[in-house]
Amino acid sequence: MVKCDPRNGKYMAVCLLYRGDVVPKDVNTAIASIKANKSVQFVDWCPTGFKVGINYQAPTVVPGGDLAKVPALFACLLIRLLLLKPGLGWTTSSI
Repeated sequence: MVKCDPRNGKYMAVCLLYRGDVVPKDVNTAIASIKANKSVQFVDWCPTGFKVGINYQAPTVVPGGDLAKVPALFACLLIRLLLLKPGLGWTTSSI
């Protein structure tokens, strides 16, 4: 795992992965919330893409496994596709 603070830097894209009892309306609400709150900063020189995956099948519990059974799992992952940092190929003017 990488130790980083997701509040630092700017992002080019976001991937939201949902599994279980999720409807597209809830996904659209989550995307609207991310855009409205501006808690995540995006680069201004490229259109921000939201990649969304919905798997309606509930997670399978393996007997003897270390995952607990849950009635509904809303797993939302914010995946850092590219965190821009000065000195790593990007100039500070592009940030």
